[in-house]
Amino acid sequence: AIHIISFIAWMAAMFYLPRIFVYHSEKTLHISTYKKFLIMEKKLIKIIMTPAMLVTWLLGFALILINNNIEFWILIKIFFVILMSACHGFFVKCYKDFYKKKNKYSHKFFRIINEVPTFLLVVIVFLVVFKPSF
Repeated sequence: AIHIISFIAWMAAMFYLPRIFVYHSEKTLHISTYKKFLIMEKKLIKIIMTPAMLVTWLLGFALILINNNIEFWILIKIFFVILMSACHGFFVKCYKDFYKKKNKYSHKFFRIINEVPTFLLVVIVFLVVFKPSF
């Protein structure tokens, strides 16, 4: 249950952070608004997103060890969780770019990239629910 709860928390943050980036990347932001977005992003990453990802990974491996059974679908799921983790890392890099005032992406880019975690979530959940045998 805690594995699922931590995954939900991770996904909530992964959906929300790029939405903040959409507004943060607007060219006409007042400096106080820009700084407020930085605070929101930092707290989301440090307090929710990264701890939830770490708990998800830790408990996922614990479940594999407890069940002592690795089926092929689990390997595919791990691959997509690695992709989700890479997306997480990319979002952290984007935050750091905003912090350094070196963001090079437009609000349109962030609107599109916001869909990547959704796609990965759908694939991961389908793998868990249907446990396909290839």
